[in-house]
Amino acid sequence: MKVLKKILHIKLTIIVLLLLPFVVFTLLTSKTNIIKNIKSFTILTGSMQPAIPQGSIVYVQKNQIYEKGDIISFENKAKQTVTHRVAEKVNKNKEVFYKTKGDANNTVDQELVAEKSVLGKSIFSVPYVGKFTLFLKTLQGFLLLIVLPVTIFIAFELWNIKKEIEKNIEKKLTEKIKAI
Repeated sequence: MKVLKKILHIKLTIIVLLLLPFVVFTLLTSKTNIIKNIKSFTILTGSMQPAIPQGSIVYVQKNQIYEKGDIISFENKAKQTVTHRVAEKVNKNKEVFYKTKGDANNTVDQELVAEKSVLGKSIFSVPYVGKFTLFLKTLQGFLLLIVLPVTIFIAFELWNIKKEIEKNIEKKLTEKIKAI
């Protein structure tokens, strides 16, 4: 049983050490663009399927130029982050705008996207991981995946402390009995 516990502990440690850099990278890029101007977003709709499934995390990097066919993330007039493909590049009043379209949509988006509204071009995405992060933001997800494991961990640690205290008391009592 002890060997099984040790193997499980080692496997969990390896998983955490492998996932930790990815999680930290994703958290940092979701809030800032300090790492090589990269930002990350969770895709909430199916408008870019099958290229980027709903619930994926997409990583974008700011570029100087965006071309037809590029997948870009931008902030629309409603201050929402949208990830769609460039359908056409438009020059209007000496400014560059983009007509965009979701791959799963039948028509191009109504509003033109100003170049200054583009947050970046998609460099890669991780399918379905965003569903996990969205679930984690709910009360049920937080309780199930954060509070419950922490509570179990604390309970195990308290149990181990109790066992150590009992061992020490038993050891002292044995020493006293031997001394008599």
